[in-house]
Amino acid sequence: MLFHEVTIRIGSIASRRTHDSATLLPATVENFRDLVQRHGVEFRGPLPVKGLEHIELALARAGSAAMATFWAGGAPVISSALAPGINPGDDRKALEGLQSLILCLFGDPPAEPGFDLLTIPDRPLLTTVPIAALPNPDRAIITDAATCLAAAFFLSVLGGP
Repeated sequence: MLFHEVTIRIGSIASRRTHDSATLLPATVENFRDLVQRHGVEFRGPLPVKGLEHIELALARAGSAAMATFWAGGAPVISSALAPGINPGDDRKALEGLQSLILCLFGDPPAEPGFDLLTIPDRPLLTTVPIAALPNPDRAIITDAATCLAAAFFLSVLGGP
């Protein structure tokens, strides 16, 4: 399954990528898929990957869409909206939630932000904002985990192998 990713940094879109879930680590995607399917509408817990239990995931569903935040050392590190494109209202709630978070985190900038998450037409869509700087390897691990979580979530709600 193909899905799109947009990363937001202060004031603008930093990157756009397209992922193919078939190219990601199958065991990791399946671990996240199991986690998404086992838990209800909202949960927070350690990553389901041996050796990464110090990183936590909080996931809150808004109908067919969701918001996810990865935590390390008790602080939020990356937050994402997952908009699968099933229900435009659900996608809108998740994207509005992330856009509000971005504006809260980065204060009232002197100029309007150079993005509007609600105008991104791509679906399924993972939109991510880094909240705190992290040293490697945690930064790379959390970025990869967000991508695998998105693949798992989209496969769960849209169906697929």
